[in-house]
Amino acid sequence: MTSTALKPYDSASLPERQQYAQTLATGGDLIPRGLWAQVRQPDGSVTQAPSPGKVLLVMETGAMLGLHPVAALQGVHIIEGKATLSPALMSAVVRKAGHRLRVRTSGSIAGGDFAATASLTRSDDPDFTYEATWTTERATRAGLMGKDVWKKYAEAMCKARAISEVCREGAEDALMGVHYTPEELDTPVTQNGEADVIEGVLEPTEDWAAMIKDAQTKEAVEEIVARAKAVGEFTDPVRTLALARYGAIGRAEEKTVEAEPVANEGEEVSEEEYLRREAAEYEAAVARGEVQP
Repeated sequence: MTSTALKPYDSASLPERQQYAQTLATGGDLIPRGLWAQVRQPDGSVTQAPSPGKVLLVMETGAMLGLHPVAALQGVHIIEGKATLSPALMSAVVRKAGHRLRVRTSGSIAGGDFAATASLTRSDDPDFTYEATWTTERATRAGLMGKDVWKKYAEAMCKARAISEVCREGAEDALMGVHYTPEELDTPVTQNGEADVIEGVLEPTEDWAAMIKDAQTKEAVEEIVARAKAVGEFTDPVRTLALARYGAIGRAEEKTVEAEPVANEGEEVSEEEYLRREAAEYEAAVARGEVQP
């Protein structure tokens, strides 16, 4: 009889983990944006979608730290190839290892004397307590107070810095080398210290819109499309522009203009309708074999 019981992630084989990552990557907007990347579609276009590879890397990092895959997806952030932990998840990892971690605050931002102190006592050395204190004065010396998130949430940022510092000092073995928060690697973060970035969005290598606009022949449009596909930049906007330009050139070359795709004289046509008609004409040209898609 085949069992339908779920196998724990840490006991799953690599192929099973890869399949799990593939399945989770189909979650779309449920997957944090930091785990998205540019994905080439069968037609050569490029879109943003969750990356199974990034999802797997995050889950593997979580497994190393003893975390459930879902917890890892929410709290492990990959910044320029380096794994980081949100302050909340870092605290959870250290406490799960049996160490005692506490945070206390004093003073106020308005009074200029705010301080956040994190203390950590190891389970195997209860007689010694590690401490780390962050103040707005220390943050100013480090050049942090000019950042928007520090201006808005100085108290939370001081707490996060104190937590990560004391965890590095007293519980490096629990962190397994994942000892920085996203904010410490100069990544924009939310009030809770979670990474607030969209990775994988690349600047285009060429101004495709301008090139398509300047194209005077169908062959020129085809060449631009081929170049965009070759470098993985045939995005939906580029495709739409190419369709519209190809259709416009085709109409100009026609000796007789069919009435259907062309607006009646004086008829106001929206940009959306115009692009729809151009795209329809382009697809018709593809169907006739006049151009390769």
